[in-house]
Amino acid sequence: MICHVCKVYYTQKTAYNSAMKDMREDIRKRLGMRIREMRKSAGITQEELGERASLNYKFIGELERGRVNVGLDSIARIAGALGVKIGDLFSKEKVSVQKVLVKEKNPLSQFSSRDLDLIKKSLRLLNRAFSKI
Repeated sequence: MICHVCKVYYTQKTAYNSAMKDMREDIRKRLGMRIREMRKSAGITQEELGERASLNYKFIGELERGRVNVGLDSIARIAGALGVKIGDLFSKEKVSVQKVLVKEKNPLSQFSSRDLDLIKKSLRLLNRAFSKI
């Protein structure tokens, strides 16, 4: 038999726990949406963000969907990788994130102009030879 006072306390405690759980889930989802928005604004993929923040890209995906609890160290890494302050991840204000441009080294840049001319001639000869087959 449960006394009336205990039953009221238990009911209040359960309602409080449920409200706290809902609030935590809401915070995780909003943080995840904010990180996704900033990542896309920076023009990078989840894989690239994960690489820059030294975190697994799968974790980044789960985080963006609000499915995982994230620690302060991970939040700091993500903010650093995006080039923003930690507080910006929780702010509703629009924050400009600098786009990341990755310039890939042209594999042909190592050749001299003479070498490039020889490569072009070789490709033309190969093209002619195989187009007749």
